Amino acid sequence: MRIAIIEDEKKWQHIVKREVESYKTNIKIDIFSTGEEFLEEKGSYQIVFMDIELPGKDGFAVYKEYTEQVSETVLIIISTHTELCRLGYRINAFRYIDKMYPEEIREALVSAEQALRRYKRITLKFSVMMEQEVCCKDILYFEAANHNVMVKIGQDIFECRENIGKLARSLEEFGFCLAHRGYLVNLDHIKVVGSKGIILDNGDKLPVSRRKYSDLKIRHIQWRFENANA
Repeated sequence: MRIAIIEDEKKWQHIVKREVESYKTNIKIDIFSTGEEFLEEKGSYQIVFMDIELPGKDGFAVYKEYTEQVSETVLIIISTHTELCRLGYRINAFRYIDKMYPEEIREALVSAEQALRRYKRITLKFSVMMEQEVCCKDILYFEAANHNVMVKIGQDIFECRENIGKLARSLEEFGFCLAHRGYLVNLDHIKVVGSKGIILDNGDKLPVSRRKYSDLKIRHIQWRFENANA
């Protein structure tokens, strides 16, 4: 995992780095004093700790520009100005940490790692092309079709040489759940769970079996709670 710390004060660079290293050792940490330095690096980071008040471009402008190139990242704002918290969520900030409480960094890292599960990339064996990597968050659902599965990605449907049972077992930790023996759905895209079916955020309706209904409903609530700010 790669983490960036964007902070112009040496004291806070050290504090954030210390907290991150105490959480996990196998993490690569890069430190930047300005947003311009961070953008010039053109690095791909899973988690970004950033002060909003920076010399040159402020943190809001820096992160907006960064996510135009790298979308699979989690932003954690660090600042002494609590009034900026509301503004942070305009750029999909995952957490806001008051510098008075650096001990909150550890909890933020735990939650951020959970949120990053949705960005997991998996390799699918498409019938009409070679194996291809797909980001979990872009998949709406899988549907069993004879010995293969159909996968809905955005507005498109593709046939894959996969087994829905094996997919269900391997993707459970990344937010997928069986709604029916023939449907494996991404919990991120469920809008409504009903006893007679589920509705996705794009309007698609899928069946849910009576045997799977209770488990699906519980899993959906739990997943939403764990990833509420992602």
